[in-house]
Amino acid sequence: MRRVFVALAALTLFAALSSAQKPEEQKQAPSFQPPEVISDVEADYPVRSIAWGTVILQVTIEPSGGIEHVKVIKDVKSLTPQAEKAVRKWKFKSATLDGKPVRATIVVAFTFNPPVYNPAPTP
Repeated sequence: MRRVFVALAALTLFAALSSAQKPEEQKQAPSFQPPEVISDVEADYPVRSIAWGTVILQVTIEPSGGIEHVKVIKDVKSLTPQAEKAVRKWKFKSATLDGKPVRATIVVAFTFNPPVYNPAPTP
C-alpha cells in the first residue's frame, strides 16, 4: 500500500508540474537586415604607384549609418591610403535588427590595376 501511495504522490506531483508549466510562446528568429550602400566612390589609382593588387578593408557602420571605423585586413602599401579615402566617402543605410538600427561590420575590397597608357604614335 505504501508503494502505491508513493507512486500516486509522484504521479500527482508530476501532473501538477506539467500543468503548471505553460508552453512557451513560439519565439520568432530575429530579423536582421544588413547595411545597404547608398552611394559609393571608386578609389583613384595613385599617380606615382606601379603596384597592383587588392586592398581589403573591414568597415564598421554606426547605427546612424555613418562610418565608425576602418580596419585594414589586406594591405598594399602604396594603394591602401586611396582605398581608405574612398570608402570613407561611402554612404550607408544602417543595418537593422528587428527594425531597430544597429552597428554592423562589412568587408570591402578594392582591386587596383596600373593604368595602361597608349601613347599616340609619332608621325
